[in-house]
Amino acid sequence: MLMKRFKALIIITVCVFFIVACVASSDRQQPCQAEDHSKKLRILIHKLDTVTFEPLYSELERDQYRLNYATQISEIVEKMVQRQQDEEKQGCGLSLSDQQLTIFNQLSSELQQQALHLVELIKMQRAELIKVQIHSINQICTACHQQLNIKLHDSEVEK
Repeated sequence: MLMKRFKALIIITVCVFFIVACVASSDRQQPCQAEDHSKKLRILIHKLDTVTFEPLYSELERDQYRLNYATQISEIVEKMVQRQQDEEKQGCGLSLSDQQLTIFNQLSSELQQQALHLVELIKMQRAELIKVQIHSINQICTACHQQLNIKLHDSEVEK
């Protein structure tokens, strides 16, 4: 039981790192900066990580907290997607070629689909699948940063 919790903590911690990296600011991302969202995500994901070790909560209470935190995370990700798909800030204000813009829009749509899937898991109260879905969201963020060569500030990654 303790080993499962430890593994869950490790997985969630890795997801936290990648999600934080996904929303961290970059020199090339100035027009679409999401520092406020990044800060909120870090706090929520930390709470999601630590609820596992709260001795005063029953497992049902822990699941309810997980669902609550995941709901808030999905709302923030949805706001990010809306900003990314804003026609006035096409490509989030980045200087992208047509091919890169196509990739960006595709990944943004995938991010939106994964966020909607997270919402569905929350509605079905499938707390055990939340970390897997957050990992899927993280993979899309990472793919976008890698494919479009979006660099992160070192100070953001360390937080």
